[in-house]
Amino acid sequence: MKTRQLFLSGLLAHGVCIWAVSAPPPIPSEAPLPFRVERFTLPGPVAGVVARIDLTDPRVQVKVALADDRDPDGPGPCVGQLDTTSSAARKNDFAITINASFFAVPNTRKVQGQTVSYFVGNGAIPEGWHFSGGKLLTQPLKETLRDVFIVHEDGKFSFREHAQGLPASTRYAVSGSAIVLKAGRVIARPEATARHPRSAIGLSADERSLLIVAVDGRQDHSRGVTLEELGKLMQSLGAHQALNLDGGGSTTLVVKDPDTGVFAVANKPSESSISLPNVRIERPVADVIGISVR
Repeated sequence: MKTRQLFLSGLLAHGVCIWAVSAPPPIPSEAPLPFRVERFTLPGPVAGVVARIDLTDPRVQVKVALADDRDPDGPGPCVGQLDTTSSAARKNDFAITINASFFAVPNTRKVQGQTVSYFVGNGAIPEGWHFSGGKLLTQPLKETLRDVFIVHEDGKFSFREHAQGLPASTRYAVSGSAIVLKAGRVIARPEATARHPRSAIGLSADERSLLIVAVDGRQDHSRGVTLEELGKLMQSLGAHQALNLDGGGSTTLVVKDPDTGVFAVANKPSESSISLPNVRIERPVADVIGISVR
């Protein structure tokens, strides 16, 4: 104690100001997150990630956004440019983000003798319904892409099969290739036997929970699922309705860590780099579904 007093006296003698520092006030406990992220592993093997969104929380907003809304060809067919799901998540500050539409691109590149379509900055054309920013940007280019997930102006959601148009109440809309779960019933698709990585969105029977799911595939730890298997999976996870989104190498689920602000890919995408074949990469996509937490 005497040494400390001498040290302080010396500082004061040399004109050094000393402030009394009080302990910082305790950080108030924040409300719990309106979502949780879970991993699942099933026989097959099948593995992936599900994000469960609490729709009763007033902080939650469900949105659709282009991955990059810069239109490269003006009146041409493109409405934006390809970018990664994680980049779209950062730009929009989404807490949970998943790739959405099947899409077409106008240009390709040659990389080591291989034709590459999916590169950042390539023009992007969602091939189904895409409504965002108060505008209908695209309509289905294929009859197989008329099944659609709609966010209405009143905050309600609907899944529509073979939609020939969108209701006037549409705030956001995005197509998938197939509704796999309808009113709690798995849609049988015996002809669809191919197993792939899958992205899906589902809604619980009480409409209190939204489920965003990424199923890994084409890897040793997960073979992927058929459309019918996806319906059964979504049912087992608690969905009552569910839509298959673009999958394959596009399947990417991104989560923002609330503590650090870091955006992380939660699943294991199947896409590989051509130049670095041992490196898994995100495939750039046309648009995303994002969960905003205000």
